[in-house]
Amino acid sequence: MNYLDYFDEKERDIPFTSGLESTTAYLRWYDMFLQAAAERRNGVEDSKLKGPLQKAAGILGSRVVASDGRKTTGEYGISIVNVAAEYGLYDFSFFCLLMAVAQEMDGHYALGYGALSDDPPLKAPTFAFAQDIYSVIADDENVIDMGRIRNALEYCPLLTITRSAKGNGSLSDTFEANRQLSALLKGDYVLPHELSMLGDEYDGEDTSRAIVYKEQTEVLSNFIKTLDLEAEKDAKRGSIPLDTVIQIAGKRDCGYLEFIRHGIGKEKSILSMDLTLLQALDSDKYRQVVDDYLVRARLLNEELVIVTGGQEDETSIKLLLKRILGQLDRVFVVTDESAVLRLPVGECQVYKITLSVPSGLEQCDLWKKELSQLKTSKDVDPKDLAGRYRLRPDVITKCARLSFSEASSQGKKSISAQDITDAVLANTTSTLDSLCHRMPLTFTRDDLIVDEKQRKIMDTLVSRVKNRNLVDEEWGFRQKVPYGRGVSMIMYGPPGTGKTMAAQVMAKEIGMPLYRVDLSQLVDKYIGETEKNIGRIFDAAADGNVILFFDEADSLFSKRTEVSSSNDKHANTEVAYLLQKIEQHDGISFLATNRFGDFDKAFVRRITYAVHLERPDAARRLELFEKILPDKTPRDKDLNLKYFADTFDLSGSEIKEVLYSAAFIAAREGADLGNRHISEAIRYQQEKSGKVFQGADFGSYY
Repeated sequence: MNYLDYFDEKERDIPFTSGLESTTAYLRWYDMFLQAAAERRNGVEDSKLKGPLQKAAGILGSRVVASDGRKTTGEYGISIVNVAAEYGLYDFSFFCLLMAVAQEMDGHYALGYGALSDDPPLKAPTFAFAQDIYSVIADDENVIDMGRIRNALEYCPLLTITRSAKGNGSLSDTFEANRQLSALLKGDYVLPHELSMLGDEYDGEDTSRAIVYKEQTEVLSNFIKTLDLEAEKDAKRGSIPLDTVIQIAGKRDCGYLEFIRHGIGKEKSILSMDLTLLQALDSDKYRQVVDDYLVRARLLNEELVIVTGGQEDETSIKLLLKRILGQLDRVFVVTDESAVLRLPVGECQVYKITLSVPSGLEQCDLWKKELSQLKTSKDVDPKDLAGRYRLRPDVITKCARLSFSEASSQGKKSISAQDITDAVLANTTSTLDSLCHRMPLTFTRDDLIVDEKQRKIMDTLVSRVKNRNLVDEEWGFRQKVPYGRGVSMIMYGPPGTGKTMAAQVMAKEIGMPLYRVDLSQLVDKYIGETEKNIGRIFDAAADGNVILFFDEADSLFSKRTEVSSSNDKHANTEVAYLLQKIEQHDGISFLATNRFGDFDKAFVRRITYAVHLERPDAARRLELFEKILPDKTPRDKDLNLKYFADTFDLSGSEIKEVLYSAAFIAAREGADLGNRHISEAIRYQQEKSGKVFQGADFGSYY
């Protein structure tokens, strides 16, 4: 065998121009091994084969040295030499890598070693076969050491090993090149479909979104710089760097990917993996996909981000982290705020950064950025949106795009403030849906008939919500009032005076969904269970983008009793816990009661506002009759709403019930709505409460 049949001496000092060129050159060297194996079978001595192989290796080594430090064309693949150096593969381990890559790069290599192997031909090379071929140039001590090298390759993600019937660590085991390795050597950098189904890849250059979590971003950036500097020092000292897990604690829509992008800088990209989806794979597929991620992240110098769903088994996370940190110096793990990571065995540090909701000013910047490319009407104010809502970055992006889609589908030329409010309400998906009743927001302030003093209190609450960023951040009150910035209101008065409607009207003006909490369903006879139920409600509403409405609050909020038994003490504990949760809640809470006088004064002091809704007088009753009766309803020419408003002491809800019932009575007769229909409806309504009306009570209208 003549090495000049494969290499030209003139190549010796010519640097490689691309990774693919160097890989192809080493595949020519592998061609020589296959020929040497064939000639050995024909009786040629190893001593005559060893020289040409070593001379060819010398030419390749010279080209590698000539290429050192020179910039190559990265789009044409990664060099197999650089891959081997990254993973510390030399001699026999490098030859195994070359053999595995060969059949992936060109199918004729599989045919070549298949012809050299015993019957039946191998579909993939074995370590024994690789040992046999490589032994042509290996020293005796290298041959003896090949078994140990084979075992070391068990943990290398570059090779996928299939065990033979002879058990673990056998030289009869077959091996193949990792799929990602083969693609990257060829210059195929596109994230394959199988991996894109479990995660995504993000270019570090793409940092188009406005920066949020500015303080945390600076902290992360400084920490990354410190880690990189320590890694450089460790490399010079020859010591092993300390593995690091960077835990990003927050909701899935907190914008963690954008945060990591800004924190690590533009030089690196991000590769994310959804652990919940990963764990749905079978065990063999799981290991293969994890290795694909590890190879891609390491060879492309990407930051690996593991996104947990909160339901994963603690042991499985620990084992996964152990596998990852065996290949990478650090990994990002995204978890819920309260998650505690159990570290794998060994030296490892966890650095935790919590991302909750961005500041109001940062949310305002996000709204400006997202809406800057869209045409909006004059009533759209990013500052107002940031004041009303406490939204995470991904939700703001989603709402801006949804409002544009909805407006476009309706033929609108611009997005209105109501379009954005509708998008926010549509995207407010909360676990409260399974715990409480979401109330419709059909009423407006024109439907609510209350005196001016009480209306001003309600307007103040609405203003407090909309302007909280102005007061808390721009005016500096956040530092003076670091907690208890939530707002609460108790509405009290006789039944039917509009307490529920008032809650619905304010929720609509604020632009947040309203959830009715049934306190009677939260109370549990077992000690501690009521507190757990209450805690779940407030945890679900923790983002502050929903309004909690405790209707008939007196069922639990009434005056605390004197402690004369363990039951009394238990009941008082429940009330105290609920008071504490309302005071600590950073959102909005409404309460309604018919028995305000029974409430404990200590509790009332913790409520931000109190609104007294009284039964309407004659003038307000008339206004209610006129507001509630639809304009489309056909009316008798003699209809006298003022008579009924002056004569009957009805609440707002009773007036609504009377008019609705009267409409059906008129419809039954096929007549326009008249006085006698309303008279009949009032009689039906009042008889429910034990009042008996005679015809004379209705005068000429009965």
